[in-house]
Amino acid sequence: MASLPITAAAQDDTHAGVSSSDDNKSFLSGEDIDGASLAADPNPSPSPQYGQTNSRYPSYESKWSKIAFVAGGGFNAPVSDATTYSTYGGNITLGAGWNFNRLIGALVEYQFVDDKIPGATLAAVGAPGGYTRVWSFTIDPVVNLPTSGRFGGYFTGGGGFYRKVVTFTTPVPVLYCDYFGYCFIGTQNQVIGHFSSNQGGMNIGGGVTWKAFGPDSKAKLFAEARYLWVDSPSASATQQGTGTFTTIPVTFGIRW
Repeated sequence: MASLPITAAAQDDTHAGVSSSDDNKSFLSGEDIDGASLAADPNPSPSPQYGQTNSRYPSYESKWSKIAFVAGGGFNAPVSDATTYSTYGGNITLGAGWNFNRLIGALVEYQFVDDKIPGATLAAVGAPGGYTRVWSFTIDPVVNLPTSGRFGGYFTGGGGFYRKVVTFTTPVPVLYCDYFGYCFIGTQNQVIGHFSSNQGGMNIGGGVTWKAFGPDSKAKLFAEARYLWVDSPSASATQQGTGTFTTIPVTFGIRW
């Protein structure tokens, strides 16, 4: 009977020791137990404070940030022999491409040029009206000037496919009727002469930019002028034509 308290006491001491060991393990992670954390840097770098950045982790830049586009419109000023068959008109320019880095890029551009035909030329051919139109698809590299601040500049130029159309028109009477059945006589232009050609051409020029939406914005307003040369054929015994087309499109718009 005297051994019972001793046995019970021994069992209590055994459980107490196990419980104490478990309590100590509860404060240790798995890495502390297997020793993995011993290989960690004994002097870890302090966490960056508020308003600071860690230079070991460069800022992320999306690949889509390299996409480039341009959209604009303006007017044209024909030069040289083109003034015989073209006078001032308007233009529309659209393009998209890629910025390889901060200074170099390339665009695939569509441009539409719409010019009137001078009155002297119309009188010579006996046509009351007419127009010269040129549309094109070109590849145009862009070189941006290394500037800072809101203002910048660039040079651009390239070449590609050009289609030129010359059309002579005359007004003819037309009967118009509205939804309610009322009819009246009006006029519309009827084509009395037309010829076109497909050929190569080139352009070269430059412009200035302004970051109107903030110094960190990639969008920029721009104004540019280019010299446009289109190798269209002259008139001959077998074809109609007005010869080489040269003009200076002046364009305003937005670039990215």
